[in-house]
Amino acid sequence: MAVYKRKYKSYQEYLDHQSLKLKIGQRKNIDKFMPRHFDKNVKSFTNRINKFKKYVREGKVLCLGARIGEEVVAFRNLGFDAIGIDINPGKDNTYVIKGDFHNTKFEDDSFDNIYCNCIDHAWDMPELSKEMNRLLKPKGRLILEVDHILNKSKDRRKEWINKVSKYEVILCDSLKDISKCLKHFKLKTNFVSAYKKVIVVIFDKKGQE
Repeated sequence: MAVYKRKYKSYQEYLDHQSLKLKIGQRKNIDKFMPRHFDKNVKSFTNRINKFKKYVREGKVLCLGARIGEEVVAFRNLGFDAIGIDINPGKDNTYVIKGDFHNTKFEDDSFDNIYCNCIDHAWDMPELSKEMNRLLKPKGRLILEVDHILNKSKDRRKEWINKVSKYEVILCDSLKDISKCLKHFKLKTNFVSAYKKVIVVIFDKKGQE
C-alpha cells in the first residue's frame, strides 16, 4: 500500500494548475467538459447516482470539484437540494460556485451529504477531511467515487502522478490508504459504480451510533 503525490512548488501553484483543467479540456474538445454534452453528462451522472441513491441522506448535497455542474443537476432531478463548488466552474454558472473545497465559505453543519468524484485532486486529504467534517451535519454522509484504483496499476499510478499533462494530485494503492487519510470518517461500504471501473465508497462521520 502506498500514496503517490504530485509535487508543487506552492499551494498557489496547485490552485493555478487545477484551475486550468476546464479551459484546456474545452480547448481539446473533451466531451465531459463541453456544454453541448451537458444533458448527456447529466444522464450519465443520474445513472451513477441511482446506483448509490439509497445511501444518500435526505436533505442537502454538496458536490466537490463539480466542474460545470452535471452532477448537481442530476442530484436535483432526483429530488435532492444540491449545490457544487469548483476552483473553475466557468462563467455564469448557476449550479456551481467558485471556491476551494479545502476552505469553503459555508457554515458549520450545512450539509447532509458530500459527494466527490475527484478525491485524487485534493492538495491535502487530511485537511480536506477536516473541512468535510466541519461542513457535514452530525449524521452526515460522505460519498466518493474513486476511479484510479481499478483503472490504473501500481506502476501506472506512479507514472501518472508525474505527468505534466495530467491533473491528479494524490493517487492511492487501496481504499485503506484513502480511509487512513480521512480520519474524521468511518468506512461503511464500497461497491463498483455504474460508471466504468469506478468504486463507490460510502463513509459516515465518526461518532455516529
